[in-house]
Amino acid sequence: MAKNNSKTDGTKESDHKVKPLFVQVDETTRNIIDKYKHLGTTISNLVKDAVEMYDEYNSMLPEVKAVIDTYKEEEENLISFLERAISYYGRQKNLDRDLWVRTRDEMKMMLIGKTTFNQLITAAEAPKDSLEKPFKKNVAIDLILWYTGKPLKSLKLEELITTVQKIWVVANYFYKIDVHHEGDEFHLLFKHRQNKRYSRYWLGYFTELFHSEELAYKCITEGQTFDETLSMTIKEAFKKK
Repeated sequence: MAKNNSKTDGTKESDHKVKPLFVQVDETTRNIIDKYKHLGTTISNLVKDAVEMYDEYNSMLPEVKAVIDTYKEEEENLISFLERAISYYGRQKNLDRDLWVRTRDEMKMMLIGKTTFNQLITAAEAPKDSLEKPFKKNVAIDLILWYTGKPLKSLKLEELITTVQKIWVVANYFYKIDVHHEGDEFHLLFKHRQNKRYSRYWLGYFTELFHSEELAYKCITEGQTFDETLSMTIKEAFKKK
């Protein structure tokens, strides 16, 4: 008897989980169902996908639905609107990217922040042998913290150098930064199309960065400046306590 009861309970549980659903649909809906049935999709999967999609649409944030209501044409169906919106978004993203790439490559434009801009202006106005004040105030650490999202004390020297290599090329301060690593010593070659004074400015700028008291280690740096190249050697001397 106990065995029979167990079987009966299992049957009831199965019946509870799977409830047949019978609905009458119009000819248009029937044709759509037949179209996907011929492709191997079951009616149950069609119903499941349709209900889930309906639920997801109606679960959107009210402000998102308000955008749809605002910009969808009166006689336009939802899919047509979504196709139009996605195409527009894609064109705008490509336009922004292409415009930045073109201005960077063709016009040699730089992505420059307010502080760096002011410092470069000060450097340009300073006497030729007096760049110390301009490059001492810089936002290198701010950019590095923004990009890595890590505390400065936890950044390894290699991470710091990799970030400089990435950010300062993206901003087009340099068109290329080569990094060579041998043992505990890094050699950086900054390439630009300016002049030797520009190289001197950035040598002072990065010397300040790698000698910062905020770093978890003491660095030894050496540098040479040329008309369109800045060469720097950076080595970690010891960890600070």
